Amino acid sequence: MWVGGRHEGRSFKEGGVYARPARRLATPALLTASLLAWITLWTAGLPALLSSLAASIVMVAGLLLLERAMPRPGLDPRPSGTLLSDVAFTATTTVVAVVAPSLAVVPLARAAAAAVGVAPVWPTHLPFWVNTVAGILVVDLTSYWWHRLQHTTGGSWMWRIHSVHHSPRHFDFWMGARVHPLDTLGFTVVGYGLLGALGTPTAAIEITAFFASMVGAVHHTRVDSDCGWLNRILPFADHHVVHHSILPRDAGNYGNLTTVFDQLFATYRPPTPRRCAPVGAWSLAEDYPQGAYTFQMLSPFGRFWRRATSPSAADDLEIRPTLSSWRPDRRSVLLFENTLTSLGARAQRSAACNRSSVSDYDCEHGHEDKTSR
Repeated sequence: MWVGGRHEGRSFKEGGVYARPARRLATPALLTASLLAWITLWTAGLPALLSSLAASIVMVAGLLLLERAMPRPGLDPRPSGTLLSDVAFTATTTVVAVVAPSLAVVPLARAAAAAVGVAPVWPTHLPFWVNTVAGILVVDLTSYWWHRLQHTTGGSWMWRIHSVHHSPRHFDFWMGARVHPLDTLGFTVVGYGLLGALGTPTAAIEITAFFASMVGAVHHTRVDSDCGWLNRILPFADHHVVHHSILPRDAGNYGNLTTVFDQLFATYRPPTPRRCAPVGAWSLAEDYPQGAYTFQMLSPFGRFWRRATSPSAADDLEIRPTLSSWRPDRRSVLLFENTLTSLGARAQRSAACNRSSVSDYDCEHGHEDKTSR
């Protein structure tokens, strides 16, 4: 695990009597407040979609205030010129993730199921809260495997589309919605389309979609959090930041709504409330255009993908990084440190071989000195 000095900072009255409880409870309390706001508005007669949009204000305002009041130390700051594009992504992601399920995905799934003669099998007689919990688990299971396939199928189209979400080298609320619309649509169709086809009550689907959006918000935030055992139920930021690590050994934490299936399928990685690796996507170029909304929309395709993964392709799109603007980032430092460690180990092995009777070939390939046996 990366343990560079910048991750040793202090935050939010570190060591004070209120620091630990605030880090443990702030974002879970905000998630609870947003859910209570949705239930209150919905039971008062406001349509589910409007309840979702109105209750989202509680989450957005709360997270932005907490990010200013108690930011997590050690995370890279947001680069200048990137906020506007991430706000634009927030708008498109909200439409696809919150609006599309009720207005398009679920009705089309119900119609498709009826057209092929599939009868609804969902036990609608169950209490509302049981239907809701069951809906959350179904969506979480489908999105878990969809998400896991995106990360484990190499340079497939699934990863290309998902790489947009992993392109930021900073971690905060606004970057959490940097998701390609096709990526969001994929999650939506495999999860809510299945619920619609099974005949799940519409209200349960609505609150499931809202819950998924709110959990996505609280696990993409730079709020200083240490949610401890709560991460064994829901993925909060100190847990999900590990998923955004550039280190291959941190691969895991694919659950989007809960951490149940990460634990069930052995992909759960412990949270890092303080030390964490640099975030980003290892397969993307160092000079990936972070603030270019149009480019990020096109980046999974053709020559734009070549540009996204190779700095040498910048000339093709007339996106030329200048040497004067280059600064070494933490990923470069990490890779440089790993290279030095590897070279040092090889030098030590070579010196040991020179003191023995092992041939150059055997030494290079790590074979033992057979004459010493």
